[in-house]
Amino acid sequence: MSDLRALLALQDDDLAIHALEQRLAALEPRIRELDARRQRIVDAMERQSTVLQAEEKKQAFLRDKIAEHRELIARNQAQLDAVKTMRQATAAAAQMDQAKRIVAGEEADLHVITRRVEELRAGVAAQATELEACEAEQVTARSEVAAERAAIDGELAVARAKRDQTAPQVPAALRQRYDRIRNAKRVHVVVALNALACGACDTAIPMQRRHAMTAGTAIELCEACGVLMYHPV
Repeated sequence: MSDLRALLALQDDDLAIHALEQRLAALEPRIRELDARRQRIVDAMERQSTVLQAEEKKQAFLRDKIAEHRELIARNQAQLDAVKTMRQATAAAAQMDQAKRIVAGEEADLHVITRRVEELRAGVAAQATELEACEAEQVTARSEVAAERAAIDGELAVARAKRDQTAPQVPAALRQRYDRIRNAKRVHVVVALNALACGACDTAIPMQRRHAMTAGTAIELCEACGVLMYHPV
């Protein structure tokens, strides 16, 4: 019975450690959500900044083209003023009219692009403000998570130290069986019989094995689910 009490005490320690590890693991989604929220804003701002840069390049290109065509109009006007014949005047006037039409179209396009650039700049500025607010909020949230993690780490250290003291009280062979089952990802390794069956899977236990457990002299392995079984006192 002393072996069973020691084994159950060891399992209690492991269950306490498991619960703390579950609490610690539950912090990770909170951290990931904080990171994901910030990243969504950063990604949106980067996408809009990329579009803004492209539109600004178009804007600069159009301004240069408009300046070139205005220079062409000025040259055509000078030529028109200097012409001596009607033929030359007609040709210069035609060139100047064409340049004016081009400039008018380019100015209309520039107006559209300029409005688009202003909207994009306002959007990027708004996203920058949102990012700043998000980061300010996350300072508090991350501090809370860090404090909670530190507290759980402290509790885990105490719980593991307690287990280190409990484990040697379980006979080595029995402890090895227990650890092997627990390492196979079972939380509850040692379970009490439920009437005539395994308390974990309800598989019926043969009479001779049940008798040994009832006498309190054996801790048996359930061949169906792999837990260690005992008869409750």
